[in-house]
Amino acid sequence: MAGVACAGALAVLVASFVAPRAQQPTTPAQPPATAAAPPAAPAPPAKPLVPLAASTLADRPDPYYGENVTVTGAVEKTLAQLTFSVDQDKTKSTGKEVLVIAPRLSGAVDPNTYVTVIGEVIRFDPDEVAKKKDYKLDLSPEITAKYRGRPVILATAVINTAGVDLAKKPLPPVTADDELLTKIMKQVGPANTALRTDIEKVDVKLTKEHAAVLKQAFTQIEAFWKAKGKTDGTQWAADARKHAEAIDLAATGGNWEGVKTSAATLGQQCAACHGVYREGLEDGSYRLKGVGTK
Repeated sequence: MAGVACAGALAVLVASFVAPRAQQPTTPAQPPATAAAPPAAPAPPAKPLVPLAASTLADRPDPYYGENVTVTGAVEKTLAQLTFSVDQDKTKSTGKEVLVIAPRLSGAVDPNTYVTVIGEVIRFDPDEVAKKKDYKLDLSPEITAKYRGRPVILATAVINTAGVDLAKKPLPPVTADDELLTKIMKQVGPANTALRTDIEKVDVKLTKEHAAVLKQAFTQIEAFWKAKGKTDGTQWAADARKHAEAIDLAATGGNWEGVKTSAATLGQQCAACHGVYREGLEDGSYRLKGVGTK
């Protein structure tokens, strides 16, 4: 449901208004309409990239097994559709080439052209490669035997001299439904950001204006999910709309604790829907998931 702007702005609102404040009692926020899953454990930090020459990796691979490396070298030979070797010198074969396996390649890696390969180094074993998600071994038995036990880079990026990452996963096309939600989210994100400032300044006029924008946007989103037959999405949007209405009424009556509570709970509805029906992509954009799109 929410795009990048929505998720960021609403997360700030939740953090701002749910946290206890000294010398000022708070009203407990209402629970979301549907119980949210427990927060996932934080992902371990990514290993730093080790800059490395192909010849160094070929000569002394042991210190680099399990490490993420970045290697710039010349393509020695294309060995299969997703597998090639790199050497340090493009003018001659040195015998110190390193095997590279890519999850996908959107274009050719031409021999004697330079590429920068980023990925994890492992000791080449077909069984170990088979355990790695997204990697498919397509080598002949002869080549497999030649490189067994030698270092191989399981590439996450293969960047050619034009700066194109040939291993990058292509983005799914933007559908009409994606465009529609993005258009609505461009209203929700700025309105939520502005609403936080409005509440801090106790500005009745602007609070009511931005609550009205949110009410209209969530009315549209409610209709969207209803047309899709998604009862949970419809309910989340309806609840968010009701909280926007509650913000308007509370601001009119000078009930700023009520404004804060409704703003925080509105954010919970948006976050719940976002977690179920939106997929974040590598470029920071989002697509619908679990929904028949057009």
